[in-house]
Amino acid sequence: MKREWFVAVTCAAVSLASAAPASGQDRDQYGDVTVIGSDAVRQVTLGQAVRIARALNPELRVAETNVDVAEFNRLDAWGNFLPTFDAGFGYTNSSTGRLDQTGQAIVATSYFFQLTGRYNLFEGFRKFTQLNSAQLDLSAQQARFRRDEFSLLLAVKQAYYDALAVRDLVAVEGDRVERQELQLEFVTQQLELGRSTRSDVLRSQVDLNNAKIALLNAENDSRAATFQLGRTIGLDGRVEPSPEETLAADPLQISRDDAYRIGLQTAPSVVSAEATAEAAASRVSTAKSAYLPNLAFTGGWAWANTEFPPQSRSWSVALTGSYPLFNGFSRETNVYRAQAVADAAVSEQRGAELQLIVDLDAAYNTIQVATASIELAEQSVELSREDLRVSSERYRLGLATILDLQTAQIAVSQAEVDLIRRRFEYQIGVASLESLLGRRLQELEATPQ
Repeated sequence: MKREWFVAVTCAAVSLASAAPASGQDRDQYGDVTVIGSDAVRQVTLGQAVRIARALNPELRVAETNVDVAEFNRLDAWGNFLPTFDAGFGYTNSSTGRLDQTGQAIVATSYFFQLTGRYNLFEGFRKFTQLNSAQLDLSAQQARFRRDEFSLLLAVKQAYYDALAVRDLVAVEGDRVERQELQLEFVTQQLELGRSTRSDVLRSQVDLNNAKIALLNAENDSRAATFQLGRTIGLDGRVEPSPEETLAADPLQISRDDAYRIGLQTAPSVVSAEATAEAAASRVSTAKSAYLPNLAFTGGWAWANTEFPPQSRSWSVALTGSYPLFNGFSRETNVYRAQAVADAAVSEQRGAELQLIVDLDAAYNTIQVATASIELAEQSVELSREDLRVSSERYRLGLATILDLQTAQIAVSQAEVDLIRRRFEYQIGVASLESLLGRRLQELEATPQ
């Protein structure tokens, strides 16, 4: 990921917070800014909310830094396959003379320069195991970054869908107020015609007051949800979903078995645990390499004299080896520790796979139940509205009581609220499934159920 992108977006956020109107580029990144009363409200699409959160979230930046560190650790492991070179030089001058061992004379000044190189020919395969561990550590960090990224996306989608759901609830409560106003007007007309009682009018007025209170509560919840959405994506103030965004549910195009199969292959939690276990196993081999001998090749070239430029030059080459006979059980301790870490990593990998299956099954069940419930809830909305129409007509004809009319009104409101809740649960289930898989469902090529 480009750090220039992060810096640019951060600077844009600061300028947007201090400036009144938003430029075209700012609107593309942070959504349109509308003013309602004294509040500045940003309207963003779900895609914009996700991009902003990715750019501004500090935890994601830490995870990205960990990936960068792992890449440099891999570079360091590759460096073990290359020779090392050192250069030394010096000049000395003293007030009294000293014996020059080379020229067998008393001198006051001397010059020297030397160049040495070293290459470890064999270290018990340590270079190979360290490189393998570094590559696996990089894979693990990349998987953790993807896990943190999808965890952030899940949090953003939860806040976004919550704001959408509460916005729809405001509309539902607004419709309820309108229905109660019409009911009060209708019951009042019936009272004037002698077809209802004063008690019916009073009850209708109470229902209207309760509907208005519910609308005020919904509007307050909607306001709180916009602040929470802004906090989640990393912006100050209120952020609300774009008007064209809805809680519409698309059919799920992945089977349960496909979800298990893909999850065990690509889920960030499993990939990270698997890479960590393999890296730990590689470190066991690194620890065991201490039982093997070391072999190194060294060479050098140097010159030194009492005059400049010096004429005395020399070179040297050497092939050396060593074998550790006994180091106070240090090797045994290191091998035991590495093996214990490797065994624990294998257990954690197995635990991650088992937990993934449990979480995937729960998310998939949530989606299935929500899908079936949405269809039933849509039918309930239609049926309850028809029942309200029939009850109103029966009440007009004197065949129903005010209680029947109130019951029908409550049924409509409950059905509409339940439909919103089911659609919200579906979207959260899909977001949870994507977070577990580490993939967007649109990217998956799975067979239909």
